[in-house]
Amino acid sequence: MTVIPIALSDISSDISSDISSDILYEKSAAYARIGLLKTMTECNGGIMVKLSETELKMLVKGGETNTLELKLAAPRAVDLAERLCGMANAKGGIVIIGVEDSTRKVVGVPDERIGETMDVILRAARQVIKPELPLDPPEPEVCVLAGKKLLVVTIPSTEGPVYQAGGIFWIRQGTQTRALSITELSEMIYDRGLRDWEGEPAYNATMEDMDLEKVKTFIARRSASGRQSGRFKNIERVLIGMRCAVEVHRGTIVPTNAGMLFFGQSPQDHIPQSEVVCVLFRETVGASRYADRKIVTGMLQDLIDDTEAFLDRYIAVGARIEGWKRIDIPEHSIEVLREAVINAVVHRDYSRRGERVRVFYYPDRVEVHSPGLLLPGITVEQMERGEVQSKLRNPVLAGLLSNIPGYIEQIGSGIRFMLDETKRMELPAPQFREMSEFIVTFQKAPALQAPEPRLQYKGGTLWEEHEDSPPEIVVQDRRAEQVEKRLIQALNYVQEHGFITNGIYRQLTGVTDRTAHRDLEKLVERGRLKGSGQRAARRYVLA
Repeated sequence: MTVIPIALSDISSDISSDISSDILYEKSAAYARIGLLKTMTECNGGIMVKLSETELKMLVKGGETNTLELKLAAPRAVDLAERLCGMANAKGGIVIIGVEDSTRKVVGVPDERIGETMDVILRAARQVIKPELPLDPPEPEVCVLAGKKLLVVTIPSTEGPVYQAGGIFWIRQGTQTRALSITELSEMIYDRGLRDWEGEPAYNATMEDMDLEKVKTFIARRSASGRQSGRFKNIERVLIGMRCAVEVHRGTIVPTNAGMLFFGQSPQDHIPQSEVVCVLFRETVGASRYADRKIVTGMLQDLIDDTEAFLDRYIAVGARIEGWKRIDIPEHSIEVLREAVINAVVHRDYSRRGERVRVFYYPDRVEVHSPGLLLPGITVEQMERGEVQSKLRNPVLAGLLSNIPGYIEQIGSGIRFMLDETKRMELPAPQFREMSEFIVTFQKAPALQAPEPRLQYKGGTLWEEHEDSPPEIVVQDRRAEQVEKRLIQALNYVQEHGFITNGIYRQLTGVTDRTAHRDLEKLVERGRLKGSGQRAARRYVLA
């Protein structure tokens, strides 16, 4: 692979390039097994704590992962810097020096080499990596395992800078460290709040593409509230002040992405990834064809309102009788689902072209898929506890929407509302997941849960009901059922692990390479998965 050195200053013209979502951060299998990641970060508000000998032994025994690297001896500072940089740009991790990687044999670092090895580590972190990479603790620790001294370097996950070494931005994936592409770097910059997508000029847009009547109505509403009354004579200057327009070369004023999404006459002509896809399935995995599908377009408010209307159309209401009263039991709270949609369209990563907010309505649950990862400092665990900080990826959109009654009552209160409202209505609490995107799942009211009906394949035939079908028709039906079962396996795997490949699918199902390719491409055709890469290295994620 040819590696081209890239600096942040070199990519300003490429930031708006087509952005995909192929970065998938894998969870450390070893850490998941032994719970060390939680142990290491629970102390003193997230500060790493020193590993015990037992923990160190278990780490070494588990072998290398995406958060652990084993080294027999310290390499050159420039080579070590690449590893440290890759971990820092991913999820952090640990480098243990004094262990043979292939055999996991503890060799140790001789006493006379400890000082020199520490110097190499600190030079890599403080001089080679830009900006300087802080370690936690600030210096490598000397730990003893099996009577041998090891040097342990702990790299915390970063909440801000994107690190580079040797002019290249590195990322740890699996047990390998590789260079980030410009597209991946752009994603990472935006994910960490370092890029202002909202303030960038909307693609191929002019002020004629803005609905100025809606702008005037919005401004009038703000004036009526007493703020800046009488100061809105120059619409373009007001839009610039609201960061909905920007002055480019030669004094030309054009809409920003935020302005186009909020006031545009046809926002999807300029921001095609801003549409919302709503899909209704009649079975719980979504392997079969959808029962209904709607592509929601329009301004930000339209996306929210029309998606809510789609969901409201299918929410069933059961009932129970208490005494002489009928108590309605909705299978979902429409207010909670609306809040999830608002969060998705306001806080999603809009820099990811080709990725849209998707809302899937299954018989047993509703899922809202939002492109992009959580901002640094916000975790799934915090969300589950309702302890979410008010950090905004798109503060302009959030601010504009908060000025319209019925959308955002208080910035930062959406997750808390969803938790409180589901509890009040005795519905299951929302489930939060972060893979290559952010997913919120709402389970159906337990009282209305019913066993999933067995999939039936009722292909039209020339035979009447009283006549026996020919054996080949029965065989064909069974084959179709087997295919559907395999497709369900594939979707279940992707929902749990984030992706699937031809090789993984063959291990799951025992089919041939050709059949695996055909099955997975069938899910692509149905709109359930999307693939990237050529056949041998093709990778499938949720569409």
